[in-house]
Amino acid sequence: MKAFYGDILGFRTEEGEFFINNISTVRGQLQYSEVKIDPLKNPLFQFNITVEFPEYCMVLRNQKVNFEFVAMTPGGYMAKILDPCDNSILIECDSFENSTDIDLSSWAEYQRY
Repeated sequence: MKAFYGDILGFRTEEGEFFINNISTVRGQLQYSEVKIDPLKNPLFQFNITVEFPEYCMVLRNQKVNFEFVAMTPGGYMAKILDPCDNSILIECDSFENSTDIDLSSWAEYQRY
């Protein structure tokens, strides 16, 4: 798990805790609900990146991260990935900025809303 969150996602690890503040384009948010959340249906947590979503997804894919879906919505991109223990993580991006020719619509996991 430490290798996944530290090496693959780029989170800083310190004494068993993960920090995302060392990545300037990422904001993290824990999921909160007043009712019990089914972890099999809802993400463990979510984070946002500000730009270059397709490039970030390609980096993750090249490191063999499992995607449940990659989607384009009217408000931006989103993806749901799985960590090695099958916890889901939601990644969002409000920007369609893409400086490369990565075409997410060619991925089997792609969905358009």
